[in-house]
Amino acid sequence: MIPCGVGEQSCVVAGKEPSVIRCALISGKGMGILHGKNFHGLPDSKVVAVCDMDPKLLETAKAEFKAPGFASIEELLAGAEFELALLITNETRRIPPLRQLLAAGKHVFTEKPLCGMEGQYRVREHDACIAAAAIKEWKASKLQFGINYNYRFFRHFQRLHNEAVEGRFGTLRLVRARAHFNCWSHVIDQILWTMGRPEWVSVSGNPSEPGGWTRFIRMQWANGVIGELDGSNLWGYDDHPLRIQICGDTAYGEARGLDGWYRRCKGSSWPTAVEETWEVEPGVQEYKESFGRMAAAVIEAMKAGQPFPADGDAAWNELLFEAAVHRSALHDGARVRLADVEKACMAEGC
Repeated sequence: MIPCGVGEQSCVVAGKEPSVIRCALISGKGMGILHGKNFHGLPDSKVVAVCDMDPKLLETAKAEFKAPGFASIEELLAGAEFELALLITNETRRIPPLRQLLAAGKHVFTEKPLCGMEGQYRVREHDACIAAAAIKEWKASKLQFGINYNYRFFRHFQRLHNEAVEGRFGTLRLVRARAHFNCWSHVIDQILWTMGRPEWVSVSGNPSEPGGWTRFIRMQWANGVIGELDGSNLWGYDDHPLRIQICGDTAYGEARGLDGWYRRCKGSSWPTAVEETWEVEPGVQEYKESFGRMAAAVIEAMKAGQPFPADGDAAWNELLFEAAVHRSALHDGARVRLADVEKACMAEGC
């Protein structure tokens, strides 16, 4: 075991939170190193161990964080003391190590989507079935678990979310969104974060198309709000890879892109009556800044014993939405209730 009290590491004292949260980074690839740096750079969080089955990637991570390395989850759990696992593996192999870590009593922060055996652009209903066991184990464990929906820390999307939930648009009526598939999990999370899970979806598109299959999703919530979401790689990535508009009966707001742009307008106005426009400061990109903001919020949540900013329920809700989308597309656009998909996926032997 790595001993307590070495360098900047700290011990966990019964009944007290550690002064420094010790992290184990599981990934030596680029995104893993990025997350590791963000957590390691905080005053109350340090990467004290790294893990990767690829020897070259393991050496990269060891050199970056000056930390001992392990070639497997089993070796990591046997040889290192840490509170938080940064599980930044690919979505095709994320669930088995997640379950190992939870079983070992470790808090976990991971990437999105929670599971996608054909990749993040092609999430299927079966992926939710695979992930369901991990979700059930997390709920039973009382551990902290969360996922990197870092777009929640884009200030323009926070403005849209806050003004929608605070009633600045009046009674909500309509959600309109579209996204390039590089932002696909995030646009779904943005909708669910503000609106909650819809009752049903109905989808046009062909899941047998290679790569990210173009899809048009209609949905409705229990309160009568209706929505639409388009997904495709057909438009230019620099033409705001995602846009979300939420309309109420008195005003509407729209947030766009990775840099930072938001506008609120009076409803049913001609010409358009702009009430507020916000743009990011010159030289700042919300995408880049959001990773550090997420890391800081995760550590604060751990210290306070609170759920992570985007917790396991957020991870499950996005996966469940995608599972319902897949089922609807396979059945020629039939309305699919998310509750029915969840019941099927949570059933034993799914």
